[in-house]
Amino acid sequence: MTKLVPIEIDFDIHKLIEGERKGFDEPQYIALRRLLKLPDDEAIESVESSTIGEGRSWREGFVEVPHGTLARMEYDRGRQVYEGKFLNGRIVVGSNSFESLSEAAKALAVSKKGNSPSLNGWKYWSAKLPGEHKWRTLWDMRAEAQKRIKINL
Repeated sequence: MTKLVPIEIDFDIHKLIEGERKGFDEPQYIALRRLLKLPDDEAIESVESSTIGEGRSWREGFVEVPHGTLARMEYDRGRQVYEGKFLNGRIVVGSNSFESLSEAAKALAVSKKGNSPSLNGWKYWSAKLPGEHKWRTLWDMRAEAQKRIKINL
């Protein structure tokens, strides 16, 4: 449960929060958490309670990442780092959930001009698979899967 603490804000911040709200029934603090890219309480509980193997794996092409696997994206030479998990066939970062690597990369990364760049998510996302201690890029995982398929043909 979130503890609410009153704070003073100026009118411009109030307008920004009100513009972010999805409806009048949504509390203002939920919109502010979204603006600050903080997870909401339900997303935190969902990610913390999810364990490996209890949900659907994320799959694209011949690459499969088990449910509960840690996910990380680095952009702008490591100046922007986003961490989350692969949960029930999606990438979950904070309160945001995405079906594809590129969708997640575009939604999270911010260019130097403040725009959402068009990115090939395979090149930016890494996973720390169960039982492994190192991060592996999804780009490398896809290349390995393609080699295995060619060998088996």
